[in-house]
Amino acid sequence: MAGNAPQGMQRFPRLFTPLQVRGVRFANRLFLAPMGLDLATADGGLSAELLDFYRDIIAGGVGGLYLSNASVSRQSVLRPGGLRLLHARQADSLRPLLQLAATAGVAAGVQLQHYGGQGLTTHCRASVLLTPSGIPSPALQRLDPHYRVRAMQGRDIVRLRQQFVRAARLAVAAGSRLLQLQASNGYLLSSFLSPHSNRRRDGYGGSIEARARLLAEVVRDVRHAVGEEVALGVRLQIDDLMGAAGVQVTDMRTVLPLLEQAGADLIEASVGTAETFGRFSGQWQLMAQQLRAQVAQLRQYTTLPLGFAGMTADLPTAEALLADGVCDLVGMARPLFADNELISKTLRGEEAHIHRCRFDGLCFKDKHDPRATRVYCCVNPRYLRPAFPAVGGKEGQ
Repeated sequence: MAGNAPQGMQRFPRLFTPLQVRGVRFANRLFLAPMGLDLATADGGLSAELLDFYRDIIAGGVGGLYLSNASVSRQSVLRPGGLRLLHARQADSLRPLLQLAATAGVAAGVQLQHYGGQGLTTHCRASVLLTPSGIPSPALQRLDPHYRVRAMQGRDIVRLRQQFVRAARLAVAAGSRLLQLQASNGYLLSSFLSPHSNRRRDGYGGSIEARARLLAEVVRDVRHAVGEEVALGVRLQIDDLMGAAGVQVTDMRTVLPLLEQAGADLIEASVGTAETFGRFSGQWQLMAQQLRAQVAQLRQYTTLPLGFAGMTADLPTAEALLADGVCDLVGMARPLFADNELISKTLRGEEAHIHRCRFDGLCFKDKHDPRATRVYCCVNPRYLRPAFPAVGGKEGQ
């Protein structure tokens, strides 16, 4: 980084302390948290547009990044522009980015995903979506006129575990030494954790130990498949915001040791589902405060490195999170989408020129808006949202 970057780094000594996790080195504690942009090729590979985006993120100064929501199943798709990791040709498309990141000293990983009941039948071969107990997602029902779900049977669970292993091997063969399992936000692995969506009466339902069984099995399977040098993280649902009817942070007292024993190395905490995110609409600071308190509570349950990605808007806030012992890594998604150069501008003392995220959630809504062909931004001139015609003939965003 040019200019006053060394002096800027002195302002944030904890952020710019490296972290080693197995065979992976984070040059600093800032990472691009998983954020699906729906810009993959028609085949689910890395497109030129995605490569350009990640190239800019790498140049902006992150220590790590995740390619988000790479689906492990052709029966699980949310948007046609989502990444998929089913075949060698899709994995091969990731090589240029993974090599670019390695050359730059940035830890680049692939997030492996199965949407479960929060997918859509519109863009995939599935006529029925898999869930723990056949309980639908009202938010997705409203989007998909053909929406149907069913409870997974034993053979479905076996196949799912095999799909995660296949995708993990493909990612590692393409050069990834960092993987993350998507087990949050109501997607399939996390839906097993919640008693709201998991009402099974077999060995995968009931107690929190049983509800965590599938996730622990997938962690163990992937660890065995990829070996000891690959760092394996979990984006973990620690609260689905459903109170006693759902999964809560106190459940992690049981879950986290199971994941550590199975071979997990990193935890990135997350909250909410498609049904409950709206409870914090317009109250993103409140949501960030709640998540921060919950992540701090996780310290009692595990010694694994913890990631925090709760509406952290700037480097001073990120440095404070580390100073307070809340986490070991700080993730940013929307702030780095709003300005890919947020980190480097801060280090150069150019904070006044940063495009600041508004945290209005419109980029989330793009994923469920049929008029949007990708995820847009309100402030970044490279990705500005078009003025879509609103209901009643008025234009808006």
